[in-house]
Amino acid sequence: MAGTLIVKDGLVVRGAAGARRYETVDIVVEGAHISAIGPGKGREYDGTVVDASNGIVMPGLVNAHLHSNEGFQQGAYDNLPLEIWLGESYPPFGFPILTERDYYLRTMLAAIESIRAGVTTVQDDYVHPPATPDAMDAAIRAYADAGLRAWVTVDMWDQPLRACLPWADELIPEAIHDELAAMGGADADAQTALFERQFERWHGHDGRIRIVLAPCGPQRCTPDLLRRIAALSEERDIPIHCHTLETRLQAIHAQQAWGMTAVAFMESMGLLGPRSTLVHAIWLTEDDIARLSGHGCSAVHNPLSNMKLGSGTCPVRKLLDAGIDVALGTDGLATSDTADLVEAIRAASLIHKPGNPDHESWVSADEVFDMATSAGARTGLMADETGRIEPGMRADLILLDRNHWGFVPLVDPIRQLAFSATSEAVKTSIVDGRVVMLDRKILTVDEDALRDEIREAGERYLRDCVPAMEAGARRLAPALEAIYRRAQATRLPT
Repeated sequence: MAGTLIVKDGLVVRGAAGARRYETVDIVVEGAHISAIGPGKGREYDGTVVDASNGIVMPGLVNAHLHSNEGFQQGAYDNLPLEIWLGESYPPFGFPILTERDYYLRTMLAAIESIRAGVTTVQDDYVHPPATPDAMDAAIRAYADAGLRAWVTVDMWDQPLRACLPWADELIPEAIHDELAAMGGADADAQTALFERQFERWHGHDGRIRIVLAPCGPQRCTPDLLRRIAALSEERDIPIHCHTLETRLQAIHAQQAWGMTAVAFMESMGLLGPRSTLVHAIWLTEDDIARLSGHGCSAVHNPLSNMKLGSGTCPVRKLLDAGIDVALGTDGLATSDTADLVEAIRAASLIHKPGNPDHESWVSADEVFDMATSAGARTGLMADETGRIEPGMRADLILLDRNHWGFVPLVDPIRQLAFSATSEAVKTSIVDGRVVMLDRKILTVDEDALRDEIREAGERYLRDCVPAMEAGARRLAPALEAIYRRAQATRLPT
């Protein structure tokens, strides 16, 4: 955005760890960057003025883990643990193939929800098992049109189902394994070629789009693919974003498949390092945490989906005490079921308190706010660009209404964001110096027209795609249920 933007007379929460400051100041934005902050600074510049005199200015929120590809499935599932849920939502038989426009609309739904919740950056782990570029291209165009900063993964998965689950050979009929094998899939060469294509086409687009490597999980990728991912990350200096130890079943599978924990196996593949983020990171051992700390890894906490799927609780306090960055995500729109990161902030600020009598170890709202801003930026290797309000940083800002009942009276903006306010308090959003929402009206797209089109596409999805998905899920459901039950009855390795 050319020209100068002046956010005038706002009460500013800068977001710097250990230096939280609230001041009635002006923020001067020139182009995409913050150039000056201070009382009356706006008088020194000519430009467009955004009146923040009745607002609280915060860094734009960073949703460090989202699956926009689940956009048509909000509210579709309940009372299903992850492995059984995967059989329903990502069925290998009956997986839906949509038009490119529908892929666009599905992600636009998540983009609009994100903007309205004060999110200025999303890390979208775009899971598309057919591994074709059309769906990912459409998703990225949605983010570009909406005006969001988006780090979009090329999600990689080249192992057959029988290699991803414990007891799969015993409990899944051989005929199903044979049928799945006959369907084929993208091998390591195809997965790598897709990444190269997306990186060349989209990385750096509009200064807001970046492409991220995402092995879907260590158990879902061959060693060859994992080593390629590690090499690509080092060569391009880009993040690795990997689902790891989300469930108890995955911890059991690691010992059966590799004779070691998933974290130790990832270390042996060269996957651990400062560019690596483990998503969920629930079923960690003390040794795992030490390894992650030693390698400078990060983690993403997804409290909403972890609660809904019954997966467990990320050991955030242990990770933070070990010096591990922990970011915050909503997870998918069929597991959380929302892209509203304010809801995740509230959940993360509360979930670590019950059942723990040591109140001094509880996770605070301040820590969660850092997870939702600075730490999220660090997982995307953009800590020097977004997540804080400082001169030189990219101008990713949100303005919240001080008249929202959750801020009356105003005591502590961060705590009230966590415990009192809702995302409806977010009035204005600025991304890369561009106003994308003003007074709750999105300026980049026609929200009303898109709502109608998204509703129609979603209803068509429910009508035309879901019956085949349900039929496919029924074929695997008994085996997945048996695998899940056996995992719950199996003692975890120590």
